[in-house]
Amino acid sequence: MNQNVSLVQDSDTYDYFETLYDYGEAGPPAYLVFKNVNYTNPDNLVQMNLIAAQLATLNDTVLAPVYSWTSAYQNFITRGAVWSESCGSEEASFLSFDGAMKKFTAIEINSECCQSFGICGEQYSLDIIFDDLDVVRATRYRFQHQVMKTQDDYIRGVLETRRACDEFGKDLTQYDTD
Repeated sequence: MNQNVSLVQDSDTYDYFETLYDYGEAGPPAYLVFKNVNYTNPDNLVQMNLIAAQLATLNDTVLAPVYSWTSAYQNFITRGAVWSESCGSEEASFLSFDGAMKKFTAIEINSECCQSFGICGEQYSLDIIFDDLDVVRATRYRFQHQVMKTQDDYIRGVLETRRACDEFGKDLTQYDTD
């Protein structure tokens, strides 16, 4: 349902939404938050990659790209790769997951690692939340929905996003919260 049905016609807010409806070509941003996931379980990273891949296929409701740290992180920790030594992957392989993630998020966008090999952690630094002990407690994916102008568009966007998450997210193991 268009929000203008509840607004005073010819008001500034009404005119704003009418203009947005007629000319706006940006859909709403979306964040998919993963909290209390056991990131040290490699199967969880695989499942999270599948969620990102599934979201990227939702062309009717999701505007690519889906900003997901998991595939970039998995590339970063690949030992023996051409970038292993210059990007710190060799060193990271001896660190805990949390230590390796700290090292990954410190890779700057203007570094050789990012510019030459596509290993860029800095762009995800705000998507990864560390607690006071430098343990990863929550992460998120960022993406944008296609332009949504009707109630049906919003409902379809929520449902398709939820299906993608439910399909692959059900197998994510959690940290013990005790």
